[in-house]
Amino acid sequence: MPLLPLSPPIALVPVLAALQRAGGRVLVVGGAPRDALLGIPAHDWDLEVHGLSEARLAECLIPCNAQRIGGHRAVWVVTGAEISLPQGPGGRVDPHLPWAIAAQRRDFSVNALAWDWGAQRLLDSVGGVTDLHARRLRMVGADTFAEDPLRVFRAARLAGQLGFSIETRSAALCRQLAPRLQGIPGERLRKEWEALLLRGGHLIRAWDGLALTGTITQFPELRALQAVPQRPDAHPEGDVWIHTGRVLAAAGQLRRGDRAHDLPLMLGALLHDLGKASTTRRDPQGRWRAFGHEQTLATARAFLSRYFPGNRVSRQVLPLIRWHGAPYALHRDGAGRAAYARLALRLPDRPLLLDVALADARGAGTEHPPALAHTRKVWQEMDLWSSLPEPLLKGSDLMASGMVPGPTLGKALTLAHEIQVTMGIKDRPRLLAALRQRLPEVNPRDGRACSPPPHSPTD
Repeated sequence: MPLLPLSPPIALVPVLAALQRAGGRVLVVGGAPRDALLGIPAHDWDLEVHGLSEARLAECLIPCNAQRIGGHRAVWVVTGAEISLPQGPGGRVDPHLPWAIAAQRRDFSVNALAWDWGAQRLLDSVGGVTDLHARRLRMVGADTFAEDPLRVFRAARLAGQLGFSIETRSAALCRQLAPRLQGIPGERLRKEWEALLLRGGHLIRAWDGLALTGTITQFPELRALQAVPQRPDAHPEGDVWIHTGRVLAAAGQLRRGDRAHDLPLMLGALLHDLGKASTTRRDPQGRWRAFGHEQTLATARAFLSRYFPGNRVSRQVLPLIRWHGAPYALHRDGAGRAAYARLALRLPDRPLLLDVALADARGAGTEHPPALAHTRKVWQEMDLWSSLPEPLLKGSDLMASGMVPGPTLGKALTLAHEIQVTMGIKDRPRLLAALRQRLPEVNPRDGRACSPPPHSPTD
């Protein structure tokens, strides 16, 4: 394994110097020494300061614009790093506690390593280096591990992040503790989900870890995928649970390091087949089918509302779930360009849909689906790939043609944009004429709006 010392972020160096000048013994703990020993970039920088009282530590951090968080346990955040004091049994803060005792409160032995910044040496009192060599997650102590049920989820997340196995006794304790995840605030669970989805390099191991630790029992939408059968000719990888794990792994290979792209991609991969749990049936030929599973969005919507609340995420992810199979259906049916244009209009991000669809295909064993290459080609040729054209007609244009504000006007504008995109119209007069053929009520002669047609042309 690579040798330390660690190289902290530049912004953190003055903080380390200030703490040392004050007489503190600064230990870099948690993920940074673990990742340095594994030879991978450190994402998390946590400092534990020994030898300073809480008041003195707070005084040292004032010039650093530190923000205090937490309740009874004092924690400060500076330039993204968390700084805390050592804790002994029962969570009691003790600035003079030996590291060997403080380390007993860590979750896993590989996270109970510390780098003494002043002495420039590694501290390992619980066998963390041995477990690193064995690529194993082992709890430090059963009593302290149980103090935070979120560690059950973290075991699966770290297994996927590091590619480690979970030690048998630790997994057994996790299964006992899993029901207590119900009491964990959704915000803390969201952070674990984000870390699993965005940083996991071994996502099948993480997916298996969710089952091994019992974590999945607290997410019934996902647990319902276990043992749901699929057609062997379309999904030789097995049931929907196995397929979803493979789709997650494939989606992980399509991440760009850009959260705005990667989070909806990974959530789309995670949730894309939730509807199969309730729609899978045998067809008249005895084959397992899940007709309409893409349209069954209630469970995905409920999951997102609990752990990723806000309309922004839902508006990104739900269309990916709803339409992830559409490129294959259009290609199978030999659809024309207008159909591809209508699909483009339903999506806030067309490349993202093809990424989810590609991950889905690779999860089923198809590396380069022709349907996706064709869809991309059509969208690029129609100038619909990176963005959609701005609507040529506005509300004022239709009101000048005899319509009045209201729901009918809104529907007419939506239809006008669809006609513009599907027909490739570039000028307003031609678009207005095409719209009048579909909606006779857009009529400059009668000056009033009629009722909308009984069936929308886009139904």
